[in-house]
Amino acid sequence: MRLLACSLALGVALASPVHARPPTTPAPPLVPTTENDKVNAAIQAWSQGNWARVRALLEPMLQDGRKLGDPLLEEAALRYLSDATLQDPDIAPVSQEWATGYIKRLLASSPDWRPPADTHSKAFYDLYNSLREERDRSSFNMCKGERAACIADLDELKVRHGALGRDYERLRKAYEQQEVEVVEKVARNRAVALVPFGVGHFYNGRKGLGGVFLASELALGATALGLFITRALACDRLNGYQPGSLVCDLPDGGPGLAIRNAEQTMGILFLGSLALDIVLAQILFRPFSTAKRVRVPRSELKGDDDDARGKKKPAKEPTAKPGPRSSGLRRSDILQIAPAPTLVPGGGGLGVKIRF
Repeated sequence: MRLLACSLALGVALASPVHARPPTTPAPPLVPTTENDKVNAAIQAWSQGNWARVRALLEPMLQDGRKLGDPLLEEAALRYLSDATLQDPDIAPVSQEWATGYIKRLLASSPDWRPPADTHSKAFYDLYNSLREERDRSSFNMCKGERAACIADLDELKVRHGALGRDYERLRKAYEQQEVEVVEKVARNRAVALVPFGVGHFYNGRKGLGGVFLASELALGATALGLFITRALACDRLNGYQPGSLVCDLPDGGPGLAIRNAEQTMGILFLGSLALDIVLAQILFRPFSTAKRVRVPRSELKGDDDDARGKKKPAKEPTAKPGPRSSGLRRSDILQIAPAPTLVPGGGGLGVKIRF
């Protein structure tokens, strides 16, 4: 009975309909969108040997000299793209040419760039070494050519330097033999120009003006002195001279007064001519006078020309800077006027002291 029940239950199970689950399809892979995702996907495809997918992901981003935002990401993309291009059998005729362009871009980005060791294929390292050797050879040839050009320029400059040196020596000798006019000047003493009778003008070298003042002052002085003597001899001396003056009583007041007025006029003119002579001599005073003029070669001169010829002047002791009015004159050559106390009969006063 138990066996029969089991058989019936099995038959019922076999007779019941079977409901199977439908088969599931794998989800499509995610498409990378950012540069970082594309480079990571390309590296994963490169590790699986899927060279076509590596090229499909990286070539659109790097063709025609395009650059990525991150330099390190661009360096990795160029390495894996060049390696995948060399190993892709579908583009064997042009793989060497394309990979060469990618590696040259890496070498151009940095002269010291080197790929990481034991990462890429042997073909990649062989191509890198050949390009590196070609680049170093080209740089060596360029440096060699520049060195030869520099040597040629140096030889030319040496020739020009020798010619300029000879020209300089010739010009220096001609310059030293050139004659120049030397004027020797002597400082004048301004106090001499205080002497009247045209002495200051004669001292300044104006002989004509000095002669005019000398003649006029002598004439005026002689006239005033003659009138004074005439008046003094014409006095009757009955009452003597008036105290404190040279005025005396003349026989008649009219002619005596005229003589005295003429005497005073000539005296005033004489004193005025003396003052005019002194003032004009001071105004026209020349601080220097030319002692002599000679012509000598420049080689005999001393001073600034020695510096021009490359000679050093002997060291001089520091001296005080001359004042704006000194002009190289000695202190004794300068007329000095200063107030000074003075004594007069019955007291004291203030006078003027002239020092020279």
